[in-house]
Amino acid sequence: MAEDTPSRTDVVLERLSKIAGILVPVVIAAVGAAYTIQKDNSDKLSRDAQEKQDTQQRIFDNAQKRYANLAALLPLLTSDKADTVKMAVEVYTAETKDQQAPTELQVTILQLPNKFPELASVVRQAADAGREQQKSLCSSNPDGLYIQVANSTEQLDRGRGLASSLNNGSLPLPLQGVQRIDQGPLVNQLRYYFSPENNDAATKVIDALKPLDVGQVQKQDLSPRYLKAGCAPPRVFELWIGTSTPLAPQFAQHR
Repeated sequence: MAEDTPSRTDVVLERLSKIAGILVPVVIAAVGAAYTIQKDNSDKLSRDAQEKQDTQQRIFDNAQKRYANLAALLPLLTSDKADTVKMAVEVYTAETKDQQAPTELQVTILQLPNKFPELASVVRQAADAGREQQKSLCSSNPDGLYIQVANSTEQLDRGRGLASSLNNGSLPLPLQGVQRIDQGPLVNQLRYYFSPENNDAATKVIDALKPLDVGQVQKQDLSPRYLKAGCAPPRVFELWIGTSTPLAPQFAQHR
């Protein structure tokens, strides 16, 4: 008995069925991939938003902690007792590890060896730690020139005499004071954060020093060590008097 010949319609339906069997998994896979991509993008936006919120919260929390530390440390740092001041400086140094030291006190801390020479070493450690925190936050000490002299009453007095002479001259920057240091460079150095503008100012500072006969002064860029990428160079200049060229008696204020 002869088999029935499939009709054209049956053939077309059979072909369509086979094509559908191939296409349906492909379509499902494509839809699934599109959904996955959309979900991943949505999840990334959510993660980014959460990370931004977390970062802002950390900044706020750190600012609050720095303010609390400022209020707590200021009366201790202004104490007449060396042990109390030393403890406050050590707490300040410890807080820099969490980016929570109140670096508004940096200049105050730098002045402490003028009153407590025995704290010069611990103050230097605190100042270096504070600088590292300032670097990470793109902050710095107030603009101006800071004079650093050897840790002796004689050099402190002469440093103040030098500051007075500079103030009476053509110094292009505000003079922020004189600080004792426990360990200085061998030769005079003017340390600053390089920029064309700051370099011009550094040259003017050195020119203002020449008539005062303090000796040769070398320029040194602080940027590689203390300036974070993307931060603007602050107008902070440090004149470090070298150990081989201490300030002469001519600068003494009390004769």
